Amino acid sequence: MMLEMRSLAFLCVVLVLACASSPPTRVEPTRPNLLVIIADDLGYADLGSYGSEIPTPHIDRLARDGVQLTNFHVAATCSPTRAMLITGVDNHRNGLGSMHRFMTEEQRGQPGYEGHLNQRVATLGEILGAEGYDTFFSGKWHLGTQPESFPSARGFDRSYALLVGSGDNWSDAGPAPIEPKGLFTEDGQRVERPAGPFSTELFTDKLLGYLREARTPGKPFVGLLSFQAVHWPHQAPAADVSRHIEEYHAGWDDLREARVKRMRDLGLVAEDAPYQPRAEGIPAWDSLSDDEQRWEAHRMAAYAGMTENMDHHIGRLLQYLEDTGELDDTLIVFVSDNGPDPSEPDQEPRAKAWYATFYPNQTLENTGGPGSFPSYGPQWAQLGSGNLRGFKGGAFEGGLRVPFLAHWPAGLPPGQRSDAFAYVTDIVPTLLDAAGVQHPAPHFEGHPVHAPDGRSLLPLLMGQSQVAHPPEEAIGYELMKNRALFQDGYKLVRVGPPAGDGSWKLFQLDRDPFELNDLAKVEPERVARMRARYDAYATEMGVIDMPDDYDVFRALTTEAPDAQ
Repeated sequence: MMLEMRSLAFLCVVLVLACASSPPTRVEPTRPNLLVIIADDLGYADLGSYGSEIPTPHIDRLARDGVQLTNFHVAATCSPTRAMLITGVDNHRNGLGSMHRFMTEEQRGQPGYEGHLNQRVATLGEILGAEGYDTFFSGKWHLGTQPESFPSARGFDRSYALLVGSGDNWSDAGPAPIEPKGLFTEDGQRVERPAGPFSTELFTDKLLGYLREARTPGKPFVGLLSFQAVHWPHQAPAADVSRHIEEYHAGWDDLREARVKRMRDLGLVAEDAPYQPRAEGIPAWDSLSDDEQRWEAHRMAAYAGMTENMDHHIGRLLQYLEDTGELDDTLIVFVSDNGPDPSEPDQEPRAKAWYATFYPNQTLENTGGPGSFPSYGPQWAQLGSGNLRGFKGGAFEGGLRVPFLAHWPAGLPPGQRSDAFAYVTDIVPTLLDAAGVQHPAPHFEGHPVHAPDGRSLLPLLMGQSQVAHPPEEAIGYELMKNRALFQDGYKLVRVGPPAGDGSWKLFQLDRDPFELNDLAKVEPERVARMRARYDAYATEMGVIDMPDDYDVFRALTTEAPDAQ
């Protein structure tokens, strides 16, 4: 209805001008600005609007005044999600069939497994730049480290990018032995990261600078703000960390129970839904010594401080849009790239010496500060999953289901929520639909490109439809020993070791989103049908399976040849 009113207003303007005695003036319809904000490894239950105790008032405002999706899915790790988010094309087609560092020799370099965005896809920046948008990128890129893969080469007029997957938030120190130093570019040139500013502040400042200084008068913009927050190392300014320490002395058991209760109060968890048991290997909080509890409380406080700090800088961006009068006509999408990360690379015995060298200030008092490397393990990651099963890296819902918020006062009804299934490849079609731009497939700038695999969510977000994907449509997923198929409220999933046992399981997600009741033996015919649909998906996408005995994460703590 809102768009119809805007179209009617535009028609009236045209008719008035046509009847005037002066020569007619060409009037372009208003196209919204587009802003995508990407959090890194943020859990489903880590925002106030999804049940968290962490203060996130600015992000929660997007939920209150916009549309909240509670059944939105992504890939279980960073770069495959980001590749789909920026192209709308399945990761096995766009070049990130697996994480570059973790590919097997059989996968590496094969079509769809280039390890960077390939030329068979067009990015959001390329498409909208060709349609008259100013295009800006700031933050974590993780889609290729060669010049032809930089944001400046993939359609962004101005860009400041961390090319690799993570790193210190205070300096250019890398995140692991295989990535000993962060790699940064600005507008296509390699640059040294300034020491001092916190990453969230730095990336927000860069995007705000582009919006203030690099805008073309009369042009709309598309901006991507891609945070390191809240990927490990979990760091934040000292004040942001310290105010959370006492709270987390309550421990992960009581705090997760409190989160799930808030999720029930918010209507995100049914009142009669079973409580997800503590994941295997996580001890009871009361079994820890006082010193262990103190250390754990500091680790989670660093994560909470990092999340709250991210919300603060998002508030700065929203304030800029309000001050310029552009907030109402800016479509903002907020999303996380996967679920919470249970891994603790700094605790790996073969890597401890490296972390002691590159992060030398690992004291309790400095947790989250410069020179520290806090991670928080599965015990706190389960707090981020809420009542969902699993974490980042796996294909259970805790790894794949993430927060999604859309805010556009001029185009979307406020305060709406939907539990319709949606997928990360839907974002590009949605933004193009809002901008009135058709995807250029099958060709873009003289070479073939894939059409998006997703669908526009705009009818769902506007309340014109109750679903994003029709019941007969099947959405396939594969990544690093994990496979899944979503169809008509059901999910067929196989999680390989060590996160799973490798068997196929069936869940009716619209009744059992927490994956507590495996129906595989009860509905063998449905399993067979969905297995056939998954096999067809894998064949169409050119999936190259990873063996179950492959050590996916060994590369993370293996020292790079040039690490010295």
